[in-house]
Amino acid sequence: MGEAEPRLIAAGRASEVFDLGAGRVLRRFRAGGDPVREALVMRHARLCGYPAPEVFEISTDGLVMEKIEGPTMRQVAGGRPSMVREQAVLARLHLDLHEIEAPDGLPAAGKGNRLLHLDLHPANVIMSAEGPVVVDWTNARCGDPALDVAVTWVIGATSTGLGRLADTFLQHFLSHFDRAELREVLRAAAEYRLIDENVVDDERQAIRGLVALEGV
Repeated sequence: MGEAEPRLIAAGRASEVFDLGAGRVLRRFRAGGDPVREALVMRHARLCGYPAPEVFEISTDGLVMEKIEGPTMRQVAGGRPSMVREQAVLARLHLDLHEIEAPDGLPAAGKGNRLLHLDLHPANVIMSAEGPVVVDWTNARCGDPALDVAVTWVIGATSTGLGRLADTFLQHFLSHFDRAELREVLRAAAEYRLIDENVVDDERQAIRGLVALEGV
């Protein structure tokens, strides 16, 4: 008998994740992506004590990584009106990440030398038994921490994938940061999202609306 085909366990706009068994998964990119750079970033983050999956193998279109068991933060938060614990965890993940200097050779997103995730929202945090683990490092760049938080603000306020959770969650999350500082880079965060080919038309309209609402 031949080996069983890998089982699809998750699919996003840019990649699919297959269960390989033995505690490993394959993250295969549908289009774009840079597995070598993403592996570099995750290994660097782990060496600095940050919760990212271990990378075992790199191919031209994917990564074989440690399988992290557990629901996403988005699934845990669900439609509950409070979500105080989850938003505080997400804020701490940002703050801890931004203590890390970016590895050499990582492309920059503006000024600054900190490691940025640029897609760090509740659907990209797995709440494992050992603690939260951040996944999907495709967009990681070097830059200013405020931009990373502002991108999460834009995603949370405009992404169709986060649903009705967004408004309440965002207000709690943003309370951990200097709102005035974030507003200074909100337009840059919006422009960053607008050039992402995975952003759909309804989201683009919502992004422009957010910028107009905040007057930036």
